[in-house]
Amino acid sequence: MAATGVEPLPAAEQLLLRDVWMVAAPHQPALQRDVLLDGARIRDWSTPGGLAVGEGTPVVPAADLWLGPCLVDPYSHLEEAHGLVDNLPRLAAAALRGGYGTVALSPQAAPWRDQPQELITGCRHGLELLSWGSFTAGGGGQDFSHHGALLAAGAVGLAEESCCGRHQLLFHGLQWQADAHRRGEGSPLAIAPRDPHLQAGGVVREGADALRLGLPMDPVASELLPLRQLLQAAELVDGATGLRLLNLSTAAAVACLQHHPHTMDAAVHWWHLVEDTSGLGRLSDSWRVHPSLGGHRDRQALQQAVRQGLITCITVNHRAIDHHQQLLPVEERPAGLAGHDHVLPLLWAELVEGLGLPVEKLWWLLCWGAQHFLGQPPEALKPGSSHWLLFSPNDPWIMPCHGSGRGGGNRPWQGRTIQGRVVASGLVSGRWLAKP
Repeated sequence: MAATGVEPLPAAEQLLLRDVWMVAAPHQPALQRDVLLDGARIRDWSTPGGLAVGEGTPVVPAADLWLGPCLVDPYSHLEEAHGLVDNLPRLAAAALRGGYGTVALSPQAAPWRDQPQELITGCRHGLELLSWGSFTAGGGGQDFSHHGALLAAGAVGLAEESCCGRHQLLFHGLQWQADAHRRGEGSPLAIAPRDPHLQAGGVVREGADALRLGLPMDPVASELLPLRQLLQAAELVDGATGLRLLNLSTAAAVACLQHHPHTMDAAVHWWHLVEDTSGLGRLSDSWRVHPSLGGHRDRQALQQAVRQGLITCITVNHRAIDHHQQLLPVEERPAGLAGHDHVLPLLWAELVEGLGLPVEKLWWLLCWGAQHFLGQPPEALKPGSSHWLLFSPNDPWIMPCHGSGRGGGNRPWQGRTIQGRVVASGLVSGRWLAKP
């Protein structure tokens, strides 16, 4: 790994990262520091040249590496905790390879997470797992789930991936949540502005690219109309401060937020910042995501919303499917992309190198903003912490293909070279991560 200037990487328990770039806390600039690692923990740091170490302590030249807190995924899927394709060990391994320390699981599962006993929480395989409880029973949008029981059992909040149910449920849910916040017991309510009835089986956002490729089109109205409904409901319910907008995807949605009189917490699916319909061919493996992939104008608008601070955080929205499902026609295969380890490198290339986004802003979107979205306090780096990652923007690797044993068959960019990877983490045994 030429990026660190050390071959092979030191196996010593204690080592010094010399001149590493460090992103330590929200609203603080990135600074170069000397950082002393002691096993999996940060022992100390100082301005360059300020730490004295013994002659036996390896020194790693790290001026092209970045150290920061582990990332937080505020929304992903784990439908089968013990499945053959999707399971806890694979999810944890992929998340840790990608520098993630926390993943919040969606209610969508088998069985649905609308009962306290279905929640998955705690540290599993080295990864902190949180669970969203389902806002409605079975995600059907017709009746409330047992909100109090879910939250008492440890649900991080309540979530719903569509707005197709009874409208009065939304108002009652926001009122219940506002009352809870006034009592100091509030938790987030994340709702995706998506109406599957208006979507009508569309798999890609309406436009010239969908027409060119002959794919079923998803109208902008399937997102814009429920988004307006959500914003109006939040305005009508006094104290409804916990509403989270889950995975915005269109330029129209961004314009709607820009004209809304109050700031709203909103998330975006990472793939919508990296890819759009103009860059994919008819046979691409990476069409099918929820919400539907938009055109170049949608991606530009979402990137601009990131720059302006309209977007609170970036979700991974991991969902693994098997290779046989991936061979189905685009219209028939399950929607979603698998994996975490490619998210930081591709967003770095797109946002930091492509758009000049400050690195500390990217960390906000992938860490501290995600914690805010989950209703949790921000976690800063500090001596003694093992929740850190070390990222090399200049280290290339090849995305594993089908049959590699790395998760589902719907990983993006299979067989392509990706520039940049997480090379170490305090949450991984042995600290250093092997290249894929």
